Amino acid sequence: MIALALLTASACCHATWNLLMKSVGSKGPAFIWLCGLITLPLSVVLLLRSSSVAWGPALVSMALHTLYAVTLQKAYAAADFATVYPVSRGTAPVLITLAAGVFTWQTSVGALLVLGGVLLMDRLHRDQPLARGIPLGLLVAACTAAYTLWDAYAIGTLHADLFTYLAVGNVAQAVVLSVLVRGRRAVLGEWRRALPIAILTPASYGLVLLALSYASVTTVAVGRTLNVVIGALLGFAILHERVTRTRLAGLTAVVAGVVLVST
Repeated sequence: MIALALLTASACCHATWNLLMKSVGSKGPAFIWLCGLITLPLSVVLLLRSSSVAWGPALVSMALHTLYAVTLQKAYAAADFATVYPVSRGTAPVLITLAAGVFTWQTSVGALLVLGGVLLMDRLHRDQPLARGIPLGLLVAACTAAYTLWDAYAIGTLHADLFTYLAVGNVAQAVVLSVLVRGRRAVLGEWRRALPIAILTPASYGLVLLALSYASVTTVAVGRTLNVVIGALLGFAILHERVTRTRLAGLTAVVAGVVLVST
């Protein structure tokens, strides 16, 4: 029950910041840098107050999360929120379950349902923006699976401290992007749009990492499918994206597949 409550709160935060990211448009890695810059002072304070920091695992996590953020932004620039979000969030739990070595009839049928749902949402590439969003959404799912498995290992096996782990990732990302990203000054004026994203992003994932203390990585991954439902509804209701039978059928198949994997 504790893990479910944490994941429900995380789903609301996650869907909201993704919706905000979609509305921002394609600002590039500079906007990701700005979001990290806003929470940088808090991260520095946490590191200064900590006596034990898992630098190595946190740096790996930072690289995976940065790749995820950049890929996600590209996906939102290429396709509708109501396509990218369900595909990326719905496919990731299946990848995590399969990577964890859970091979049963449920996982096999569930994986096929998810794949079928993705193909339905793709509409056989007749809608070009939709077609571009599918492969990018799947790549986002792969990034999500990679960082989830790694972070579960760092928190559960290496016993990395939750807050310093997040803090190291944020500081390292700010440093790396400060060196690599151009156009940082131009994006500073977007700080009002970046502020809620900067707050909700670590909050949503911090709740996921906390849930890993109460449940297995596969259980947490499947529980995050709450994001799919909430995200799709937000895309339809707030962004007024098209509600078609094909999309609804695809979304239903994705959710059904993930639920089957969890049984």
